Amino acid sequence: MTELRLDVDLSHPRARVWRALTEQRLLREWFVPTDLTPTAGDTFRAFPPPGLAGLATPFDLDVVAVSAQERLAMHWRDDHTHTEVTWSLADTEAGCRLTVLQTGFFGVDGTQRRRELRRSYQFMFGDQLPAALDRLASGEVDLGGVRADLHTAIPRRRETVPLGPMPPAAPPAGGSKRLRLLSLAGAVVLVVLISTAVAVMIGGNSGGAPGADTEPVYGLGSGVQPGVAATDPAAAASGTPQPAVRGASPQPVVSGSAGGSPLPEATGSPLAGTPLTANYRTIALLGLGGFDTEVTVRNPGTAPRENWTVVLTMPADRAVENRSTSAVTFTRDGPKVTVTPVGPARTVAANGSVTFIIRFPALLALGQAITACTVDGTACTGS
Repeated sequence: MTELRLDVDLSHPRARVWRALTEQRLLREWFVPTDLTPTAGDTFRAFPPPGLAGLATPFDLDVVAVSAQERLAMHWRDDHTHTEVTWSLADTEAGCRLTVLQTGFFGVDGTQRRRELRRSYQFMFGDQLPAALDRLASGEVDLGGVRADLHTAIPRRRETVPLGPMPPAAPPAGGSKRLRLLSLAGAVVLVVLISTAVAVMIGGNSGGAPGADTEPVYGLGSGVQPGVAATDPAAAASGTPQPAVRGASPQPVVSGSAGGSPLPEATGSPLAGTPLTANYRTIALLGLGGFDTEVTVRNPGTAPRENWTVVLTMPADRAVENRSTSAVTFTRDGPKVTVTPVGPARTVAANGSVTFIIRFPALLALGQAITACTVDGTACTGS
């Protein structure tokens, strides 16, 4: 069995470091694009950028155990390796110490794989993570520019890590480090623009029927959702939600829990009162492409609201995934995905909210997003 261990002293409190280890937006800044969340028993996916030493292909992350701000235990696996990975935090006088421990089967050439992973980890945990924490702290407290120190059993050497267009030698502190980060960011933007152009030329409407006048325009991130006309003008004026049309053939696809029976849909009509609102944001999935749509349904009223419906219009008639099976279920009719709540999510408390994620996994879908979003017939907004 192969073992790899790194200890990194960070001049930041455990609460801030824990955020960087478990929040998807922050993980993309210093680690790799992933949908990882600290939820024990769930499986997530990571998409390393091309050329990252030791992590050449996407891999699964099974979260085994979570102790908030102390320990995150995972099982990482792909076609060739199976390893147990633990990220642990302990307080120090200057902040905290992060211990990275990876054990298990590293592949046929485990020794070489461990060397490659150590170089990549020294770059990510020793350089990228402290820089991300400094940026995160800039809006909270001034730490006086204290840098993190990396402690490892192997003498620390600055070797080239093949992570995109990076300088061939280790960057010195100060302006050169900032220049390297700016160069890397520029390269990422260039790759996104090229991929988006290829997706538009090849995908077009991705098999969906074009609109009557113009084709939909896709973009990264979130934007204000254009108004969506209701099927019945009278119902739209009254604020009554429009139900999904269910024909006898074909039958809509129903999403349920993995390997089990479909989750029951919410029934009944929304209670009278202040209409619910919703906003969404698009999270691009690098690597294999696709995107997540994160929708938050809010109740601005003073009384709880029960049973709601969100309708998302995808850029093509393709299978989607429910990333929030404990909160919602959905039916699909062509590119339209109708989402309804299950369990406690059926009731939105006064001044409360419910959040869920629907995934559109597809090759050459970089730069695309949903083309419409409504909650009980009212258009959502971007955030």
